[in-house]
Amino acid sequence: MSSKEKYRDFCKKQESMPIFLQDWWLDAVCEDNWEVILYEENNNIIASFVYHINKKYGFKAIMPPQLTPISGIWIKYSENINLISKYSYEEKLNEYFAKEIDKLKLDYFYLHFHHKYKNYIALYWNGFKQTTRYTYRLTTLDDLDFTFKNFHPKLKKSIRKAQETLSIIEDISVEDFYKVNALTFKRQGIKVPYSLELVSRIIESSRKHNAINLMAAIDKEGIIHAVLLTLFDKNTCYSLISGANPEYRDSGATSLLNWRALEVANSRGIYEFDFTGSMLRPIEKYMRHFSSEQTPYFAIEKNYSWIYSLLRKIRK
Repeated sequence: MSSKEKYRDFCKKQESMPIFLQDWWLDAVCEDNWEVILYEENNNIIASFVYHINKKYGFKAIMPPQLTPISGIWIKYSENINLISKYSYEEKLNEYFAKEIDKLKLDYFYLHFHHKYKNYIALYWNGFKQTTRYTYRLTTLDDLDFTFKNFHPKLKKSIRKAQETLSIIEDISVEDFYKVNALTFKRQGIKVPYSLELVSRIIESSRKHNAINLMAAIDKEGIIHAVLLTLFDKNTCYSLISGANPEYRDSGATSLLNWRALEVANSRGIYEFDFTGSMLRPIEKYMRHFSSEQTPYFAIEKNYSWIYSLLRKIRK
C-alpha cells in the first residue's frame, strides 16, 4: 500500500483533522499533484506531512496550494500525554520531518501551519525560520445571543440594516458566485488569483462531503450584493472566499452573510469560526469588529537556494 493510500485511510479515522489537510481536499485543489510523508510506529500512522510541489522557471518549491490557508505537519497525540512527554514527542517527529523535507532537494519551503501547532523548535534546529501571523477566531457560537451582543455597535447596526432590505439565498450558481467574487479583485485592479475551474472543483467536492455553505445576499430586484463560501470540519467553520459588488458596499451584505454563517455553524453543532486570517489592515479591523480572538499561527520557511532567495528579494 502506498503512502497516499495509507493516508487516505488515516484521514477517515481522524475526526479532528482540519479539512485543509484531508485527502479529498488535496485532490480538489491539487488534483494528483500532492504527496505525503508519514511517520509510523508498529504499522500505525503517528504523524503526517502533506505537501504540494510547485515547479516554475526550473525551481522546485513547497508552497501552499491555492485557497488552502492551513498546511503542514499533523500529529496524532496519545490520550493524557503529559507536558514533558508531549514536548519530547513533538521534537522527535519534527526532527524526522525536517530531515525528510531536506531530502526533497527543494529550492524553497514556505507553509502556513495550523494555529494549534506551537512547537517548531526542532525545525528551527534544522534551519527553518518562522514568522508569526494572525487569524481571527470566534469560539462562542454555542451562545449566539452572547456572540452578537459583543459585536462592535457599527457591525450590529450594519447587520440589522441589511436584514431589512436583503435576503440570503443558497442556490447561487458557481459562475455567478465567481463573477461577484471577481468584482472585489477588479476594484483593486488585480486579476483573480484562482480560476473558476478550481472554485468549481472545491464546491463540488465539498458538497459531496457535506462540508460547505455557499450563500449570496440579494435585494428585492434579485441583484447580488455579496457572496460568501464557508467550509466545515468536525470542530470549525472556516470563511474561505467572499466578494461584494462595489456598487453596494454600504448595504451591509457582507456583514449579514457572515452573521448567517455563524448561525449555520451553530445549527450544525460547530461552535468555532475561523476567518482564516488576513494581515491587511482594513480586513483585520473588520474581523476585530466581531469580537473575535486574535490567534497567532506560524508561517514557516527555509531557503535552500541563494539564487531563488535573491530572485524573491528582487521581486519584492
